[in-house]
Amino acid sequence: MLCVSINGKISVLILSMLLFVAACGGDDVDVDYLGDSYTPTSHVDVYFSAADVTEGYLVMGHATADGDDTEALQETLIEKARESGADGIIFEGFDRVETGEQSIVSDIGDTSIVNTDTTSVLQVKAIFIKYNKNL
Repeated sequence: MLCVSINGKISVLILSMLLFVAACGGDDVDVDYLGDSYTPTSHVDVYFSAADVTEGYLVMGHATADGDDTEALQETLIEKARESGADGIIFEGFDRVETGEQSIVSDIGDTSIVNTDTTSVLQVKAIFIKYNKNL
């Protein structure tokens, strides 16, 4: 009887972990970063205006993230800033942008029929900064 109880608990634990991983994987965020990298940091200060930064800093790079969930976009950019060694991140703004694909369905003589599949995604832009005192 004890063996069944332990196996049942292990099964529930494994199932819970799989559901958690699947739920986390649903936030499809693409990040592009152009800039310098330093030793990763454990904390990143978050700003929504360059005027709010009270310390001297160097702009170390620019990032853009595309996705559908604003919270996931923000967290992903902060994590990328940590990995890149930023001391702070300045969110510049966000916008909805059209993305998509075009494909030629058929080419009949001089006429081409083009199939376009477009979607709208949220795009967030940010600046990664390094405080002068940490250079």
